Amino acid sequence: MAPSRSTVGKLQRDQAKRAKAKAKQEDRQARRSGRAEATDEPAEPGAQEDQTKLLEEFARLHEDLEEGRISLDDFEVRQADLRSRLRVD
Repeated sequence: MAPSRSTVGKLQRDQAKRAKAKAKQEDRQARRSGRAEATDEPAEPGAQEDQTKLLEEFARLHEDLEEGRISLDDFEVRQADLRSRLRVD
């Protein structure tokens, strides 16, 4: 018996998810390079809140992987991006 094939709709959804993830990654890269061009300033109180949001994104990312909402490749790309933005004091 031949294995069942993915439907066209499923393939299109997967492609759309990948395209959206790639667009988000490119947007983050652009923001990151914009920050690098800015002068170094002392950390603001809001920086701690940003780190909290990053940790929440990490948690959601792991939940998405467990639930099968994202592929392992997308997970690794997003995880690397989050790790690069996370500051450890």
